Amino acid sequence: MSLLVRQITPADRADWQRLYLAYLEFYETEPIESSTELVWSRLVNSEPEIQGLVVEDDGRIIGITHFHYQLSTWTHTWHCYLEDLYVDKESRGKGVARALINEVKTLATDKGCSELFWITRSTNETARKLYDKVATPTDFVRYELIL
Repeated sequence: MSLLVRQITPADRADWQRLYLAYLEFYETEPIESSTELVWSRLVNSEPEIQGLVVEDDGRIIGITHFHYQLSTWTHTWHCYLEDLYVDKESRGKGVARALINEVKTLATDKGCSELFWITRSTNETARKLYDKVATPTDFVRYELIL
């Protein structure tokens, strides 16, 4: 396996969409075409609002991640929110997710961020095995109010 982590490009649309829709299915969410289009445009805009990375293995895209930067009210630095991460089922357990996290960490460090964070479902045991190795879980509880 020869992994290449790189920025997403417009040429990645079909592979990205295949993985993004699988990601939504994993989280039992129905895709909304207009939202999918909006995310894609935010990723490939000349000044992206959301950053996107892909992982290639021998030219085949097998993983994606989306992240963005936000100002912090607690520090004078930025924080980096790793919002989405998905790896093809047959490519899991081969270092793909770790490679994506490491690249986001590098980019966030280069941006001057003081924190990289993400959330996952408590039942996502496979991902949590990796997350527990590369990051520290916190005692924060997430609340949401759908508007």
